[in-house]
Amino acid sequence: MKRVLCFLFIFLLLPGFSVAEHLTPEYYIHSALRRFDTLGACVAVFQNGEVTDVFTYGERRIGGEGITADTVFQVGSISKMIANIGLMQLVEEQHISLETDLSDLLGYPVRNPAYPDDPITLRQLMTHTASIRDGIDYQSALKGNITPLSTALGKRASRHFYSAYKPGQKRMYSNFGGGLIGALIEKLSGQTLDDYMKEHVFDPLGVTAAYQAARLPENVPTADLFRMPEKRIAKTLRDDTQLNTAADPESHYYLTAGKLIISAPDLAKLMIALCDGGIYQDARLLKESTVDEMITVQDDIGSVSCETGNGLFMNILTDTQVEGRTLYGHGGKAYGMICAAYFDPTDRTGVVMLTNGCNDDRMYNGVGLVGRTVLSLCYEHIIDPAIAVRDPFEVQ
Repeated sequence: MKRVLCFLFIFLLLPGFSVAEHLTPEYYIHSALRRFDTLGACVAVFQNGEVTDVFTYGERRIGGEGITADTVFQVGSISKMIANIGLMQLVEEQHISLETDLSDLLGYPVRNPAYPDDPITLRQLMTHTASIRDGIDYQSALKGNITPLSTALGKRASRHFYSAYKPGQKRMYSNFGGGLIGALIEKLSGQTLDDYMKEHVFDPLGVTAAYQAARLPENVPTADLFRMPEKRIAKTLRDDTQLNTAADPESHYYLTAGKLIISAPDLAKLMIALCDGGIYQDARLLKESTVDEMITVQDDIGSVSCETGNGLFMNILTDTQVEGRTLYGHGGKAYGMICAAYFDPTDRTGVVMLTNGCNDDRMYNGVGLVGRTVLSLCYEHIIDPAIAVRDPFEVQ
């Protein structure tokens, strides 16, 4: 053993040898995931409209099968950004303004009781400035004890569902507000959330995904969620057997806040569509102008009268996360997992990182430290800084 170590030491001292040059991208990513006690993860990198690298790590469950590229994860609040693709499709199709009063869309008065004369608009909802807040009734809905949406937001609404701020005046992140995306999709389309998203968003891109685990094919490998480093089970995805078979906007306002289940490479396809102005290969999901609006900082625009620092259900990260870049996307945190999905449209690059549990309870601008680390590593060691950017609209 001593002879082997001595030989290795001499080898490392040879002229021109660099340890860093002989460490693979996979080594850097695995080391970062291990540092945060990650149970299992999948990282997908895309460049110029295609997934170029996929890295897998760890286990689907304690002592279980290993993570594969087709393993699906629950992705938390990334669900909001993806569901908003569907909602913005309906906004386009039905010529709905972002300044439309939610009352007109839902069919009953939606007002903060403290500001009864101030409309709550679609733009405010999409920027978390609608003055709609989370509360015990929303948490109860997640457990199946559902208050009808018209009661929660309509004529009989109490201050419990609203903040003290005037609509549009202050950004306050709201899972309840994010859940309203699903209710609006069902109201405007007449389909269940999963039916609409499958037909209009997932199938055109060849994506396997669902907001209800019962909608997933039986042969799709799932990653259960764990609290780390305790290795304590937090959620078994296949145990969620609830299945909505008919549209019901009054009840289905809890799915889009955080329940999307998808693989990293499939999520990367959706991110490519957002990165490339609404298209993935030969499929168009949204108009380029719609995506431009989604990634535009919504400070003091229309019915939003404050600084938000973000787009429409879209986080915008300055170079404090990845040096020299502005990234667009969303993070997710729930049941012990941390996820991140971000892109840079200037050179058509992006990274998706999904985990099923890690020791990371710190969030910075909506990104966990493990996500920030993996994003930085991918941009440093995988994505070519001199990449020749191709025109994404050549497919048209």
